[in-house]
Amino acid sequence: MFADSVYPLPRSARHAGHIAVPGYLLVGAALLSAVLVIGLATAADYGFTIDEFNTDDYGPKALAWYTSGFTDRSHFETVEEWLWTYGPWAQILIAGVQSLHLADPLAARHAITFLIGLSGLAALLPLARTTVGRWGGPIAIVLCLMTGYFYGHLFFTPIDVPFMAAMLWSIVAVVAMARQIVPSWSLTILAGLATGLAIATRTGGIITHAYLVLAMGLCGLEALLLLGAAARRQLTAIALRTATAMAVAWTVAIALWPWLQIGNPFKQFLIAYTHFANIEAPFKFQHWGEEIATNDLPWSYVPAQLLARLPEGFLLLLAAALLITLVTGFLFARNTLVRTRMMGAAGFYAPLLAVARMRGMIILIAATFIPVAFVIVNQTTMYDGIRHMLFIIPLLAVIAAGALVWMLPVLAARPLLAVIAAVIAAGHIGATALTLASLHPLQYVAINAIAGGTVGAKGRFEQDYWAAGATEALRQLERRLDYDRSGRFATRPARILICIPWREQMVAPMLGRHFVIETDPAKADFLIGTERWDCGKAVRANLIDEVERLGRGFAWTYANNRGRVADQR
Repeated sequence: MFADSVYPLPRSARHAGHIAVPGYLLVGAALLSAVLVIGLATAADYGFTIDEFNTDDYGPKALAWYTSGFTDRSHFETVEEWLWTYGPWAQILIAGVQSLHLADPLAARHAITFLIGLSGLAALLPLARTTVGRWGGPIAIVLCLMTGYFYGHLFFTPIDVPFMAAMLWSIVAVVAMARQIVPSWSLTILAGLATGLAIATRTGGIITHAYLVLAMGLCGLEALLLLGAAARRQLTAIALRTATAMAVAWTVAIALWPWLQIGNPFKQFLIAYTHFANIEAPFKFQHWGEEIATNDLPWSYVPAQLLARLPEGFLLLLAAALLITLVTGFLFARNTLVRTRMMGAAGFYAPLLAVARMRGMIILIAATFIPVAFVIVNQTTMYDGIRHMLFIIPLLAVIAAGALVWMLPVLAARPLLAVIAAVIAAGHIGATALTLASLHPLQYVAINAIAGGTVGAKGRFEQDYWAAGATEALRQLERRLDYDRSGRFATRPARILICIPWREQMVAPMLGRHFVIETDPAKADFLIGTERWDCGKAVRANLIDEVERLGRGFAWTYANNRGRVADQR
């Protein structure tokens, strides 16, 4: 029923007894299938990142909470502090797959994280179909895949990728639920399941309730405009379905989030929400060449980060979408003003009805910009680029795709202009793809030409804040030691310090050969420096290797003590 409401079939196809698959779905499926193959084939290439160390510990212990019959409390007692205030469903899934020993644990983690992220991209097909037009889905998927910052994160961002996927499907479900004045029960339950999953991932998922109330309010507005006082029955039905969706959501959230199960779930949620709302994590970093602090961000931080990290074509389409929206809004307001002058209060009827019936687009815009406005107004602490708001990039892609969908008839009527536009687009997509291939597996460090390009961003932006380059450097060192014939490490393994902040003692899962893990730079034989801690310089060790992409270094290997002659073969 959900599929039929989102993708209504031509009447002739229904009566013919077969399903005619729309072209945009075929293209979207082809894109997702191609990316699926590439992603799974390369998942093992991506580095172990800062938050994966603690979630790799968190997942099995969260799974144990359920498999022990809710008696194993290691999930609350022996993991990194406050980690339990994140919903663990994705980490439980990853831990379950890892326990099957089908692949290297790190490769399995990245593959499952990628699959979860790809499922979020799939949500753009129904979302665009019901908001900006059917071809908006494939276009939005292409825009997301061109965004190295987004694509790279799909493999190794353990909390924000599942949250992105859950948020996108929540928005799809709310928009689908609101297509009818009185939502069907099946779509009501679906919206409850999806929004519950978002809440059970991160406390910010509570915002999906606001989208649900807004959507149902617009349904109620249409009922009132059409039926007046006789709409009482419809309004009661809408309210009942809204309450049901919320009840289902909280049932799902409680079932999937152990933290909500050990006390009053609403008080437990409030504790978690308050913790994240007031988190400080103060440190300084570079943003457009200026040093700023995580707890004292300029109001423009999120828009400025997007300006630097989205591809140029993406930004151009967003600018076009903004222009189209402003012009359309101006014309709508002018026509409404003319109608009210001529008809008085009755002149508001048609504009209000039009607004009520545009609820899908209104939800899309609200879901895109309300979180940004909240961060700006609330002066929320943010760091690591905009990974905490990764979910808004696909929503922006749908809006940008809407601008191109709007322009397609114009281009179709002007063949020469259409050819020129197609050549430019193909060149831009091809050049971006080559850049991302050159950056592999560090695509997330990509910066666009507006901000100076990936190489020119050095010292002006934080790029490898996840320290993903450290794994690349480690593999290079391991290959180097494979050729070492001196025997200096035969009886006493090399001591290594991988300088990933706050995780130096936890790097065992990264190691592909036997090392002794060291935390004191002066005692290490080898040190691997990262963007946030280039530790080899502190002990004046010898630089013997570098992880480079496009001529720019992202991790550095140093030799110290017994390692100083490791480059002599």
